Amino acid sequence: MKNRLLTLLLAVSLVLAFPVGSHATPFSSLIAYGDSLSDNGNIGRFTDGAIWVEILAASLGVDLYDFAYGGATTGEDNPAAGEPVFGLQWQVETFRASADDALYSAWAGGNDFLQRRSPFGAADTIGAALETLYTDGARDILVGNLPDIGATPAFYSGPNQGAATGWTTLFNLNLEVVLADFEEGHDDATLYRLDAYGLFAGFTPGTPEWAELFWVDGFHPSSIGHQLIADTAYCSVVPEPATLLLVGAGLMGLAALGGLRRIS
Repeated sequence: MKNRLLTLLLAVSLVLAFPVGSHATPFSSLIAYGDSLSDNGNIGRFTDGAIWVEILAASLGVDLYDFAYGGATTGEDNPAAGEPVFGLQWQVETFRASADDALYSAWAGGNDFLQRRSPFGAADTIGAALETLYTDGARDILVGNLPDIGATPAFYSGPNQGAATGWTTLFNLNLEVVLADFEEGHDDATLYRLDAYGLFAGFTPGTPEWAELFWVDGFHPSSIGHQLIADTAYCSVVPEPATLLLVGAGLMGLAALGGLRRIS
């Protein structure tokens, strides 16, 4: 049953990869901040196809403005690029929020783990970035948590798997506290959750379905992984009736594909 459900999600994604039209949304554009998960070329393209913000913008029928940099930490710096700038906080301070009817996305944290920084400090810094966006006028913000870093091929079954999983858990728990505090203090803003942890946790490490989610480096999502991330984000920000239509389209796609099949 679990494999059938996972294959259903992938089939829905295949349908969404060929949209028949965009749904009306209240957003004028999608403005992205973050790291390699959202970078569509500022530092590089860390996957084998479209990334989730490109797919999401197309599904929403809006323009994408992407200020994410691969290697970015949640703070000001980008050690992976050898730069004291290009981090998430630097991005929101440099490319200021300028449209109150845009959807903003802020997703980072993985590089803080790779740089051995505190998971609590990383989550708190995302909170500071949200405050910067809010001060500049952003009122609709999509924020992602992290999938279990210890469950990625790069860390799974390795000596640092436990540390990676533990760091992810602490980061996600503290991030949720940060987001709840932000919501309590800003009742005129809307935070949308991108539950990447829950999405990737539905796949069992070591299975063919799990392997399909990752790019050749074993750390970044493949184009299939990005499609699923975009689907999850879409369902978070689009009102429920449109989401139900989306799922219905996916079910019709299953019939066209000839039923559920195991991906290999």
